[in-house]
Amino acid sequence: MQGAIIQSGAKVGKHCIINTGATVDHDCEFQDYVHISPNATLCGNVFVGEGTHIGAATVALPGVKIGKWSAIGAGSVVAKDIPDHVLAVGNRCKIIKTIGV
Repeated sequence: MQGAIIQSGAKVGKHCIINTGATVDHDCEFQDYVHISPNATLCGNVFVGEGTHIGAATVALPGVKIGKWSAIGAGSVVAKDIPDHVLAVGNRCKIIKTIGV
């Protein structure tokens, strides 16, 4: 977590990785086994489900919920909720396929 910023009220589960330069704003919640890649920004009150991977330089806007065992591609902008078990990418983030089911 060197160089990462985690604001007050954030809840981080077990075995999570929050990489260099990542910013986790107030009241975010990560369940277990979440991976936040370098330079990702999670604005306030973002929920990330178990086992989900957030790609490098991704921005998750305030209040979005990202489901469990999903993957968000690098450089994506997550502006709406993302369900469980999907790969989503882009600016505005769109689901491109189901994974791990």
